[in-house]
Amino acid sequence: MNLLTTLKALTLVSCCLFSTLAHATDPTAKDKKGKIEKVVAPAAVIKAAPASTSATEAMVVLTGRIRNEEGQPLAGATVYLQGSAVAVTTDGQGIFSLEVPAAGKKTLRYGYGGYQDRDVIVSSSAPLTMSLHPSTKIIERRKEK
Repeated sequence: MNLLTTLKALTLVSCCLFSTLAHATDPTAKDKKGKIEKVVAPAAVIKAAPASTSATEAMVVLTGRIRNEEGQPLAGATVYLQGSAVAVTTDGQGIFSLEVPAAGKKTLRYGYGGYQDRDVIVSSSAPLTMSLHPSTKIIERRKEK
């Protein structure tokens, strides 16, 4: 169930509950014959289940720029939050924007084809400037016979 559906359901339940409780606790509430009745306590209270952690967790947007070893922006580099499925690519200026949980330290991994992937630990939402260097791995090709 997504957040919007959950909120709609909770709103509907709370409206119905409020209406029922307002009538039940009204000291001048009358029954069908016009006789005043008094309710000491409601028969049941509906309690909403707590929202999932991800829906209630505060989020921040991390921004940054990725450059190559010469300081030029790397368009299309990938940045992702480790341990999650959250990932983005940099724009034409090497700039990215990524929404992550506000609390705690986060590890971002970033990379680009032909360059060594790197990790950075982030504990604030200050803009980042990161660089990548070409991979030094030697790729061997087998000769076809």
